[in-house]
Amino acid sequence: MFDQLADYTIPVFHPIVVHFPVALAVLALIPALLWLMRDRVRWLGITLAAEVLAFIGAYVALETGETLEHESEGVTIVDQFVHLHETMAERAMWVIGITCVALIFAAWWGRRDLSRPGVHLGIRIAGFLLVVAAAILIGLTAHIGGIMTWGVPS
Repeated sequence: MFDQLADYTIPVFHPIVVHFPVALAVLALIPALLWLMRDRVRWLGITLAAEVLAFIGAYVALETGETLEHESEGVTIVDQFVHLHETMAERAMWVIGITCVALIFAAWWGRRDLSRPGVHLGIRIAGFLLVVAAAILIGLTAHIGGIMTWGVPS
C-alpha cells in the first residue's frame, strides 16, 4: 500500500503552506493579549516569534500562490476571486511585517526606558491592535481562498 504513494506527487505547495501563516497569526493573539495584560518580556518575545514565522509563512504562501494561480486558470470561481485573494494576501503580509517591526520597536523601547520596568501601556495597546489586525486580514484572506477552493453557488 505504501509503495503506491510514490505514484503520486504534489504539483503545488500553496495548499500546504497557507495553513502556517494563518495558524501563527491567530495563535499570536494569545501571547499578545498576555503581554498587553501582564507586560512580561517573555510574552512579547513569543508574540514576536509567532509574527516573524507568520511573515515568513505568508511570504512563502504568496510565492507558491503564483504557481497555483497559473495552474488554476480557467476555473471560474478562481478567476473571479484570485486577484482579491492576492491583494488581501499582500496586505496581510505587509501588516504582519509592520507588526514585526512594531514589536521589535516595543522590545527596544522597553529596554531603553529605564524609568519603569516593561513597556509603556500605549505601546502595548498599539502592538496588540496590530496583531489583531494581522490576524483579521490573514483570516479574511484565508476565507477568500476557502471560497475559491470549496465554494459553491448558493
